[in-house]
Amino acid sequence: MAMRRKEIRLDQLPRVVPPIKYLTENGFIIVRVSEIDLSVSNTPGDCRFLVQNDQQQPAREIWVSFGETLIMQLRIRRRMALTDSSMFWLVCAETCLANYLWQENDYPPDGRLIINELSPDELMLAIHWRDESTDRAN
Repeated sequence: MAMRRKEIRLDQLPRVVPPIKYLTENGFIIVRVSEIDLSVSNTPGDCRFLVQNDQQQPAREIWVSFGETLIMQLRIRRRMALTDSSMFWLVCAETCLANYLWQENDYPPDGRLIINELSPDELMLAIHWRDESTDRAN
């Protein structure tokens, strides 16, 4: 059967990938804003998430940042500094936010969470983290 020019084939349309939803043990849903809005970039000073606890309520935007002292400690402990665009910041911010939501069973005050210290596991992850761009450079 011949296709007309105005027909659209579904397999030729770009596929929209839905954002990954991180679900905490107590029912909070976390979504990375950068997966919804590609113009958003994450840095140690600004990782943004949408958090929802009750599916009847709208999601709240939560900003997670790392304290300057912690950032300096990580720079000293690593052989190569983590770039501001490293995926580590987003992954670690997401994990810390999930832990906060689970432990406090509430949103961070004023929609902000500042991380001033890491757990031993997160610290080891930070020390050994390698991004694709740093892998290619070595």
